[in-house]
Amino acid sequence: MGPTPPAYWHLEDIAATGDLAKDYGVSNSTIANWSTRYPDFPRPLLELSTGPVYSRWQVRQWHDGREWQPGKHGR
Repeated sequence: MGPTPPAYWHLEDIAATGDLAKDYGVSNSTIANWSTRYPDFPRPLLELSTGPVYSRWQVRQWHDGREWQPGKHGR
């Protein structure tokens, strides 16, 4: 079992696709591809009219836990 998610979310932890793309040095479409290509990619916290929003914490756990890390890590 992996790390436990935060008990509550900080606003700075909430990220749209474009935010994640910037964090990892990839395009918005790459983030969208990750979300469909990798079944273990975190589910969005919420789907807004502008698109999905994710937890940066969950995406970081996913990214850092992979043997092959797509994109560059921005942290």
